[in-house]
Amino acid sequence: MQAKPTLKMQIDDTHERDVELPIPPVARDTKESLKHYSEMIQNDYARFKTDFIQWLLTEGKDTYRREGFSESTVKTTHYKVEEAYRWLWEEEGEFTKELPPHRATELLDQLMRKSPHPDSYVHTFEKCIRRLFKYFREQKNREIVEWEHDIPIEPSRGSDNKEHIKDRFYPEEMNRLYEAALEEYSIKSFWNADPDERQDLKRFVSQQQGIKVGEVGEEHFKKASSWKYPSIIAVSADLGLRPIEVGKMKAGWLNLPQNEINIPTAESTKSNESWSCEISSKSRNALENWMQERQSCSKYDDSDYLWLTKYGNQYNSRSLNKVLDKLMERVDLDEGNRTLSYYSFRHGAASIWTEKEGIARAAEQVRHTNLATTKKYLRSNERSVKNHANDKW
Repeated sequence: MQAKPTLKMQIDDTHERDVELPIPPVARDTKESLKHYSEMIQNDYARFKTDFIQWLLTEGKDTYRREGFSESTVKTTHYKVEEAYRWLWEEEGEFTKELPPHRATELLDQLMRKSPHPDSYVHTFEKCIRRLFKYFREQKNREIVEWEHDIPIEPSRGSDNKEHIKDRFYPEEMNRLYEAALEEYSIKSFWNADPDERQDLKRFVSQQQGIKVGEVGEEHFKKASSWKYPSIIAVSADLGLRPIEVGKMKAGWLNLPQNEINIPTAESTKSNESWSCEISSKSRNALENWMQERQSCSKYDDSDYLWLTKYGNQYNSRSLNKVLDKLMERVDLDEGNRTLSYYSFRHGAASIWTEKEGIARAAEQVRHTNLATTKKYLRSNERSVKNHANDKW
Protein backbone atom coordinates (compact mmCIF):
# COMPACT_ATOMS: atom_id res chain seq x y z
CA MET A 1 0.00 0.00 0.00
CA GLN A 2 1.39 3.36 -1.02
CA ALA A 3 2.03 5.78 1.85
CA LYS A 4 0.16 9.06 1.82
CA PRO A 5 2.25 12.10 0.85
CA THR A 6 3.56 14.27 3.66
CA LEU A 7 4.93 17.79 3.77
CA LYS A 8 6.55 20.10 6.27
CA MET A 9 4.19 22.76 7.60
CA GLN A 10 5.34 25.80 9.48
CA ILE A 11 3.20 26.56 12.53
CA ASP A 12 3.29 30.02 14.17
CA ASP A 13 6.46 30.78 12.21
CA THR A 14 8.56 28.92 14.81
CA HIS A 15 7.74 25.20 14.77
CA GLU A 16 7.57 22.74 11.91
CA ARG A 17 5.80 19.38 11.83
CA ASP A 18 5.10 16.63 9.31
CA VAL A 19 1.50 16.67 8.14
CA GLU A 20 -0.05 13.78 6.27
CA LEU A 21 -2.04 14.95 3.28
CA PRO A 22 -5.46 13.25 3.16
CA ILE A 23 -5.21 12.85 -0.64
CA PRO A 24 -2.50 12.91 -3.33
CA PRO A 25 -2.05 16.52 -4.51
CA VAL A 26 -2.87 15.55 -8.12
CA ALA A 27 -5.80 13.26 -8.91
CA ARG A 28 -5.41 10.32 -11.29
CA ASP A 29 -7.59 11.87 -14.04
CA THR A 30 -5.65 15.13 -13.76
CA LYS A 31 -2.35 13.28 -14.18
CA GLU A 32 -3.71 11.87 -17.42
CA SER A 33 -4.62 15.36 -18.62
CA LEU A 34 -1.18 16.69 -17.68
CA LYS A 35 0.62 14.05 -19.76
CA HIS A 36 0.10 16.38 -22.72
CA TYR A 37 2.40 18.92 -21.04
CA SER A 38 6.06 18.99 -20.02
CA GLU A 39 7.45 17.56 -16.78
CA MET A 40 8.17 21.09 -15.60
CA ILE A 41 4.50 22.02 -15.92
CA GLN A 42 3.46 18.80 -14.16
CA ASN A 43 5.88 19.57 -11.33
CA ASP A 44 4.68 23.17 -11.08
CA TYR A 45 1.02 22.11 -10.86
CA ALA A 46 1.79 19.47 -8.20
CA ARG A 47 3.60 22.09 -6.11
CA PHE A 48 0.70 24.50 -6.50
CA LYS A 49 -1.85 21.88 -5.44
CA THR A 50 0.27 20.82 -2.46
CA ASP A 51 0.40 24.43 -1.28
CA PHE A 52 -3.37 24.79 -1.84
CA ILE A 53 -4.17 21.66 0.18
CA GLN A 54 -1.81 22.80 2.93
CA TRP A 55 -3.63 26.13 3.10
CA LEU A 56 -7.03 24.42 3.20
CA LEU A 57 -5.91 22.23 6.10
CA THR A 58 -4.29 24.96 8.20
CA GLU A 59 -6.09 28.26 7.58
CA GLY A 60 -8.52 27.94 4.68
CA LYS A 61 -11.61 28.41 6.85
CA ASP A 62 -10.32 31.47 8.70
CA THR A 63 -6.91 32.92 7.84
CA TYR A 64 -6.84 35.36 10.75
CA ARG A 65 -7.69 32.70 13.35
CA ARG A 66 -5.56 30.03 11.60
CA GLU A 67 -8.47 27.60 11.27
CA GLY A 68 -8.45 24.96 8.56
CA PHE A 69 -11.15 22.77 7.07
CA SER A 70 -11.93 19.19 8.01
CA GLU A 71 -10.38 16.39 5.95
CA SER A 72 -13.68 15.60 4.27
CA THR A 73 -14.12 19.23 3.17
CA VAL A 74 -10.52 19.36 1.93
CA LYS A 75 -11.03 16.19 -0.10
CA THR A 76 -14.23 17.48 -1.67
CA THR A 77 -12.61 20.83 -2.50
CA HIS A 78 -9.55 19.14 -3.97
CA TYR A 79 -11.51 16.90 -6.35
CA LYS A 80 -13.91 19.63 -7.49
CA VAL A 81 -11.03 22.05 -8.16
CA GLU A 82 -9.23 19.32 -10.10
CA GLU A 83 -12.35 18.79 -12.20
CA ALA A 84 -12.62 22.52 -12.81
CA TYR A 85 -9.02 22.74 -14.02
CA ARG A 86 -9.42 19.79 -16.39
CA TRP A 87 -12.46 21.51 -17.88
CA LEU A 88 -10.53 24.81 -18.14
CA TRP A 89 -7.55 23.24 -19.94
CA GLU A 90 -9.87 21.60 -22.45
CA GLU A 91 -11.72 24.87 -23.04
CA GLU A 92 -8.53 26.97 -23.32
CA GLY A 93 -6.54 24.40 -25.24
CA GLU A 94 -3.54 25.05 -23.00
CA PHE A 95 -2.30 24.72 -19.41
CA THR A 96 -3.02 27.52 -16.96
CA LYS A 97 -3.54 27.91 -13.22
CA GLU A 98 -5.56 31.11 -13.73
CA LEU A 99 -9.29 30.50 -13.41
CA PRO A 100 -11.01 33.86 -14.06
CA PRO A 101 -14.41 34.42 -12.40
CA HIS A 102 -16.17 34.62 -15.79
CA ARG A 103 -14.77 31.18 -16.67
CA ALA A 104 -15.99 29.79 -13.34
CA THR A 105 -19.45 31.16 -14.15
CA GLU A 106 -19.36 29.43 -17.54
CA LEU A 107 -18.51 26.15 -15.82
CA LEU A 108 -21.44 26.45 -13.40
CA ASP A 109 -23.73 27.35 -16.30
CA GLN A 110 -22.70 24.22 -18.19
CA LEU A 111 -23.18 22.06 -15.09
CA MET A 112 -26.66 23.49 -14.53
CA ARG A 113 -27.81 23.16 -18.16
CA LYS A 114 -26.15 19.98 -19.38
CA SER A 115 -25.42 17.85 -16.33
CA PRO A 116 -27.80 15.28 -14.78
CA HIS A 117 -26.60 16.28 -11.32
CA PRO A 118 -28.99 18.01 -8.88
CA ASP A 119 -28.52 21.63 -7.89
CA SER A 120 -26.85 20.52 -4.66
CA TYR A 121 -23.94 19.14 -6.70
CA VAL A 122 -23.49 22.45 -8.53
CA HIS A 123 -23.80 24.32 -5.23
CA THR A 124 -20.93 22.24 -3.80
CA PHE A 125 -18.89 23.02 -6.92
CA GLU A 126 -19.52 26.73 -6.41
CA LYS A 127 -18.34 26.59 -2.78
CA CYS A 128 -15.13 24.80 -3.76
CA ILE A 129 -14.29 27.35 -6.45
CA ARG A 130 -14.90 30.17 -3.96
CA ARG A 131 -12.30 28.55 -1.70
CA LEU A 132 -9.82 28.55 -4.59
CA PHE A 133 -10.46 32.27 -5.19
CA LYS A 134 -10.01 32.93 -1.47
CA TYR A 135 -6.66 31.09 -1.58
CA PHE A 136 -5.48 33.26 -4.47
CA ARG A 137 -6.52 36.45 -2.64
CA GLU A 138 -5.17 35.61 0.80
CA GLN A 139 -2.18 33.39 0.07
CA LYS A 140 -1.03 34.75 -3.27
CA ASN A 141 -2.19 38.40 -2.93
CA ARG A 142 -4.08 38.26 -6.23
CA GLU A 143 -6.47 41.10 -7.02
CA ILE A 144 -9.54 38.90 -7.51
CA VAL A 145 -12.86 40.67 -7.03
CA GLU A 146 -15.65 38.94 -5.15
CA TRP A 147 -17.24 36.43 -7.50
CA GLU A 148 -20.82 37.27 -8.42
CA HIS A 149 -23.05 35.46 -10.89
CA ASP A 150 -26.75 35.19 -11.78
CA ILE A 151 -27.08 31.41 -12.03
CA PRO A 152 -30.13 30.38 -9.97
CA ILE A 153 -28.72 27.55 -7.86
CA GLU A 154 -31.13 26.19 -5.23
CA PRO A 155 -29.22 23.67 -3.07
CA SER A 156 -32.38 21.73 -2.09
CA ARG A 157 -33.70 21.39 -5.65
CA GLY A 158 -33.22 18.04 -7.32
CA SER A 159 -33.67 15.82 -4.28
CA ASP A 160 -35.91 12.76 -4.51
CA ASN A 161 -37.75 13.91 -1.38
CA LYS A 162 -39.96 16.72 -2.68
CA GLU A 163 -40.73 18.05 0.77
CA HIS A 164 -37.08 18.04 1.90
CA ILE A 165 -38.27 17.66 5.49
CA LYS A 166 -35.26 15.50 6.32
CA ASP A 167 -33.00 18.39 5.23
CA ARG A 168 -33.61 20.35 8.41
CA PHE A 169 -31.29 21.94 10.91
CA TYR A 170 -31.50 20.40 14.36
CA PRO A 171 -31.82 22.68 17.43
CA GLU A 172 -28.17 22.31 18.46
CA GLU A 173 -27.08 23.10 14.89
CA MET A 174 -29.12 26.28 14.75
CA ASN A 175 -27.57 27.34 18.05
CA ARG A 176 -24.07 26.61 16.73
CA LEU A 177 -24.78 28.66 13.60
CA TYR A 178 -26.01 31.57 15.71
CA GLU A 179 -22.89 31.44 17.89
CA ALA A 180 -20.75 31.22 14.73
CA ALA A 181 -22.44 34.38 13.45
CA LEU A 182 -21.59 36.14 16.72
CA GLU A 183 -17.96 35.07 16.39
CA GLU A 184 -17.63 35.67 12.65
CA TYR A 185 -18.96 39.21 12.77
CA SER A 186 -17.35 40.52 15.95
CA ILE A 187 -13.75 41.68 16.44
CA LYS A 188 -11.89 43.88 18.88
CA SER A 189 -12.23 47.61 18.51
CA PHE A 190 -9.53 49.45 16.57
CA TRP A 191 -8.03 51.09 19.67
CA ASN A 192 -8.26 48.07 22.00
CA ALA A 193 -5.91 46.04 19.83
CA ASP A 194 -2.17 46.36 20.30
CA PRO A 195 -0.16 47.48 17.21
CA ASP A 196 0.89 43.97 16.14
CA GLU A 197 -2.58 42.55 16.67
CA ARG A 198 -4.12 45.54 14.91
CA GLN A 199 -2.13 44.73 11.78
CA ASP A 200 -3.44 41.16 11.80
CA LEU A 201 -6.96 42.47 12.36
CA LYS A 202 -6.53 44.90 9.46
CA ARG A 203 -5.71 41.95 7.23
CA PHE A 204 -8.82 40.15 8.46
CA VAL A 205 -11.03 43.21 7.90
CA SER A 206 -9.58 43.81 4.43
CA GLN A 207 -10.47 40.24 3.45
CA GLN A 208 -13.94 40.52 4.95
CA GLN A 209 -14.78 43.82 3.25
CA GLY A 210 -12.82 43.38 0.02
CA ILE A 211 -10.51 46.40 0.44
CA LYS A 212 -6.74 46.84 0.58
CA VAL A 213 -5.01 46.45 3.95
CA GLY A 214 -3.62 49.98 3.77
CA GLU A 215 -7.13 51.41 3.40
CA VAL A 216 -8.48 49.83 6.60
CA GLY A 217 -9.27 52.34 9.34
CA GLU A 218 -11.38 52.72 12.46
CA GLU A 219 -14.63 53.03 10.48
CA HIS A 220 -13.97 49.67 8.80
CA PHE A 221 -13.43 48.03 12.20
CA LYS A 222 -16.86 49.27 13.27
CA LYS A 223 -18.45 47.75 10.17
CA ALA A 224 -16.63 44.46 10.78
CA SER A 225 -18.48 43.96 14.07
CA SER A 226 -22.18 43.80 13.38
CA TRP A 227 -25.39 42.39 14.83
CA LYS A 228 -26.96 42.13 11.38
CA TYR A 229 -26.14 38.50 10.65
CA PRO A 230 -26.69 37.19 14.21
CA SER A 231 -30.14 38.82 14.11
CA ILE A 232 -30.90 37.28 10.69
CA ILE A 233 -29.88 33.81 11.87
CA ALA A 234 -31.76 34.09 15.19
CA VAL A 235 -35.04 35.25 13.62
CA SER A 236 -34.75 32.67 10.83
CA ALA A 237 -34.38 29.93 13.44
CA ASP A 238 -37.37 31.21 15.45
CA LEU A 239 -39.75 31.80 12.57
CA GLY A 240 -38.41 29.40 9.95
CA LEU A 241 -38.07 32.29 7.52
CA ARG A 242 -38.08 31.55 3.82
CA PRO A 243 -35.26 33.39 1.98
CA ILE A 244 -37.81 35.69 0.32
CA GLU A 245 -39.21 36.54 3.77
CA VAL A 246 -35.78 37.59 5.01
CA GLY A 247 -35.63 39.99 2.07
CA LYS A 248 -39.16 41.34 2.69
CA MET A 249 -38.90 41.73 6.48
CA LYS A 250 -39.65 45.29 7.64
CA ALA A 251 -38.42 47.09 10.74
CA GLY A 252 -41.97 48.27 11.39
CA TRP A 253 -43.13 44.69 11.98
CA LEU A 254 -41.09 44.33 15.16
CA ASN A 255 -42.86 44.34 18.51
CA LEU A 256 -39.86 43.69 20.72
CA PRO A 257 -41.51 44.57 24.07
CA GLN A 258 -43.96 41.69 23.41
CA ASN A 259 -41.32 39.38 21.88
CA GLU A 260 -43.25 39.31 18.61
CA ILE A 261 -42.91 39.95 14.90
CA ASN A 262 -46.22 40.88 13.27
CA ILE A 263 -46.45 40.22 9.54
CA PRO A 264 -49.36 42.10 7.89
CA THR A 265 -51.73 40.43 5.44
CA ALA A 266 -50.50 42.46 2.48
CA GLU A 267 -46.91 41.31 3.04
CA SER A 268 -47.61 37.66 3.84
CA THR A 269 -45.85 35.10 1.62
CA LYS A 270 -47.98 32.30 0.14
CA SER A 271 -51.08 33.31 2.12
CA ASN A 272 -53.68 36.02 2.62
CA GLU A 273 -53.42 36.16 6.38
CA SER A 274 -51.60 38.26 8.94
CA TRP A 275 -49.32 36.47 11.39
CA SER A 276 -48.09 37.12 14.91
CA CYS A 277 -44.92 35.09 15.50
CA GLU A 278 -43.05 34.61 18.74
CA ILE A 279 -39.31 35.31 19.03
CA SER A 280 -36.79 34.07 21.57
CA SER A 281 -34.73 36.22 23.92
CA LYS A 282 -31.75 35.57 21.60
CA SER A 283 -33.63 37.15 18.71
CA ARG A 284 -34.89 40.04 20.82
CA ASN A 285 -31.39 40.83 22.08
CA ALA A 286 -29.87 40.57 18.60
CA LEU A 287 -32.63 42.72 17.09
CA GLU A 288 -32.38 45.39 19.80
CA ASN A 289 -28.65 45.71 19.13
CA TRP A 290 -29.16 45.59 15.36
CA MET A 291 -31.86 48.29 15.41
CA GLN A 292 -29.49 50.59 17.30
CA GLU A 293 -26.67 49.82 14.86
CA ARG A 294 -29.00 50.12 11.87
CA GLN A 295 -29.70 53.78 12.69
CA SER A 296 -26.09 54.66 11.90
CA CYS A 297 -26.18 53.00 8.44
CA SER A 298 -27.07 55.56 5.77
CA LYS A 299 -28.45 52.99 3.32
CA TYR A 300 -31.40 52.46 5.68
CA ASP A 301 -32.27 56.18 5.82
CA ASP A 302 -34.99 55.86 3.20
CA SER A 303 -35.77 52.17 3.66
CA ASP A 304 -37.97 50.25 6.09
CA TYR A 305 -36.41 46.92 5.13
CA LEU A 306 -34.99 45.32 8.24
CA TRP A 307 -31.91 43.92 6.50
CA LEU A 308 -30.14 44.87 3.27
CA THR A 309 -27.02 43.42 1.65
CA LYS A 310 -23.81 45.45 1.55
CA TYR A 311 -24.89 46.54 -1.94
CA GLY A 312 -28.21 47.87 -0.59
CA ASN A 313 -30.30 45.05 -2.10
CA GLN A 314 -32.88 42.78 -0.50
CA TYR A 315 -31.60 39.38 0.55
CA ASN A 316 -32.48 36.35 -1.56
CA SER A 317 -31.67 32.64 -1.46
CA ARG A 318 -28.32 33.10 -3.23
CA SER A 319 -27.02 35.85 -0.95
CA LEU A 320 -28.28 34.06 2.17
CA ASN A 321 -26.77 30.72 1.17
CA LYS A 322 -23.40 32.45 0.76
CA VAL A 323 -23.64 33.62 4.37
CA LEU A 324 -24.81 30.19 5.49
CA ASP A 325 -21.96 28.43 3.70
CA LYS A 326 -19.44 30.52 5.61
CA LEU A 327 -21.08 29.77 8.96
CA MET A 328 -21.43 26.04 8.23
CA GLU A 329 -17.75 25.88 7.35
CA ARG A 330 -16.85 27.66 10.58
CA VAL A 331 -18.61 25.06 12.73
CA ASP A 332 -17.72 22.06 10.51
CA LEU A 333 -21.40 21.18 10.33
CA ASP A 334 -21.80 17.60 9.13
CA GLU A 335 -24.45 17.39 6.44
CA GLY A 336 -24.47 13.57 6.46
CA ASN A 337 -26.99 12.46 3.81
CA ARG A 338 -28.82 15.78 4.02
CA THR A 339 -28.81 18.60 1.48
CA LEU A 340 -28.72 21.68 3.69
CA SER A 341 -29.62 25.17 2.52
CA TYR A 342 -31.24 28.27 3.97
CA TYR A 343 -34.59 26.47 3.78
CA SER A 344 -33.24 24.07 6.41
CA PHE A 345 -34.01 26.74 9.02
CA ARG A 346 -37.64 26.55 7.96
CA HIS A 347 -37.79 22.77 8.04
CA GLY A 348 -36.01 22.74 11.41
CA ALA A 349 -38.33 25.31 12.97
CA ALA A 350 -41.45 23.58 11.63
CA SER A 351 -40.29 20.21 12.99
CA ILE A 352 -39.42 21.51 16.45
CA TRP A 353 -42.58 23.58 16.91
CA THR A 354 -44.76 20.71 15.68
CA GLU A 355 -43.14 18.21 18.00
CA LYS A 356 -43.14 20.46 21.06
CA GLU A 357 -46.23 22.66 20.64
CA GLY A 358 -48.58 20.79 18.37
CA ILE A 359 -49.73 21.26 14.81
CA ALA A 360 -51.97 24.30 15.28
CA ARG A 361 -49.38 26.37 17.15
CA ALA A 362 -46.62 25.32 14.76
CA ALA A 363 -48.70 26.27 11.72
CA GLU A 364 -49.17 29.77 13.12
CA GLN A 365 -45.48 30.18 13.98
CA VAL A 366 -44.17 29.10 10.54
CA ARG A 367 -47.15 30.57 8.65
CA HIS A 368 -48.83 27.51 7.14
CA THR A 369 -52.41 28.08 5.98
CA ASN A 370 -52.95 24.34 5.46
CA LEU A 371 -52.54 22.14 8.56
CA ALA A 372 -51.84 19.17 6.32
CA THR A 373 -48.54 20.83 5.41
CA THR A 374 -47.61 21.13 9.08
CA LYS A 375 -48.56 17.50 9.82
CA LYS A 376 -45.70 16.36 7.59
CA TYR A 377 -43.31 17.64 10.25
CA LEU A 378 -44.87 15.61 13.08
CA ARG A 379 -42.31 13.05 14.27
CA SER A 380 -43.59 12.25 17.75
CA ASN A 381 -46.34 13.00 20.26
CA GLU A 382 -43.88 14.80 22.51
CA ARG A 383 -45.32 18.04 23.92
CA SER A 384 -43.69 20.82 25.87
CA VAL A 385 -45.34 22.17 29.01
CA LYS A 386 -44.03 25.62 28.06
CA ASN A 387 -44.94 27.69 25.07
CA HIS A 388 -41.86 29.81 24.55
CA ALA A 389 -39.47 30.27 21.64
CA ASN A 390 -36.60 29.93 24.11
CA ASP A 391 -37.20 26.20 24.32
CA LYS A 392 -36.77 25.58 20.63
CA TRP A 393 -33.08 26.07 19.81
